[in-house]
Amino acid sequence: MAIYVRTQEIAHEVGPSGRFALRVTTPDVHLRAVDVVTASLRVKFELRAGTEEEADELFERVRFNVRESDGVLEVQEPRTGDSGIGSLVRLFGIGNGKMDVSVDGEVPRHATLAYDGVSADLTASGFRGSQQYRTVSGDMVIDDVGGSITVRGVSSDVSIRADEPLQLEMNTVSGDVSAVAPRFDHLRAVTVSGDLELEGELAPSTQHRIETVSGDLSFGLVGGLTLEVRGLSSDTHVSLPHRSEGSRDRRRYIIGEGEAALLFSSMSGDVSVHPTRRFASRPTPPTPPTPPTPPTPPSRPVSADEQLEVLRALERGEIDIEEASARLAGRSTDA
Repeated sequence: MAIYVRTQEIAHEVGPSGRFALRVTTPDVHLRAVDVVTASLRVKFELRAGTEEEADELFERVRFNVRESDGVLEVQEPRTGDSGIGSLVRLFGIGNGKMDVSVDGEVPRHATLAYDGVSADLTASGFRGSQQYRTVSGDMVIDDVGGSITVRGVSSDVSIRADEPLQLEMNTVSGDVSAVAPRFDHLRAVTVSGDLELEGELAPSTQHRIETVSGDLSFGLVGGLTLEVRGLSSDTHVSLPHRSEGSRDRRRYIIGEGEAALLFSSMSGDVSVHPTRRFASRPTPPTPPTPPTPPTPPSRPVSADEQLEVLRALERGEIDIEEASARLAGRSTDA
């Protein structure tokens, strides 16, 4: 058996703000933003085959499917059932079922970008438009970006580095996320067990939200912040001048002037807020002493059966983390 290299070239004019979509399994993907109106993709196949003719036959069967329309380019692997090109190789019985694929693309900088990957690692850089990234068992590195980003990840580590203000929404399961931006104009994150590392300023125009089951939050803060922490077993450490108020399971920390608002809800995740390491810190005015906190009335004991029912309701999606924490604390959620 020998290795034969075949290349599929794809190009289509989508305009400066058209739509580009890519769906893959297994291949490593590199996408770069460019200041042109054409989206182009180069798919490289390294095929194990007995002859040139056998390699050509396999190449025709595993070429990516392409759909072109006005301002739109959509590319995806050929599929058999729920599997991708690796399954096709085994299905046709050509060679010993081994093939390596890599994808390199150039896409207009302000295009709408949609990426879906399974067991495929992604590197994307330079984009400024609306971006949606979804991955299962594949890591993603997204840098030199701005605009609006939505991330959905399962068993995936995600690194985001923005050079411009960012609107960021994330929903992850069992994967760590690191996101750095000069300013987050909108931030919403939901994670189950992955840790979240943030750095930058939060815009004061909206309330930002982070919800975790057991994931921790580390925040390198620029500017002022009012941080509200809701959680039964969440520890909070703020290494910036601040004052605090509230009860054990619902506590507020006012850092600086407290301009921005962040709500952190968790079952057992911890919070750390510290000075930024990547951006210039703003001078923080002295914080007045914290007033005494009034005693919290005792909570109603929650039985083991009630605790189990609360956790089942959380698993079914009938309640959110905040309400589950309140019920487990024996506190009424009526408001």
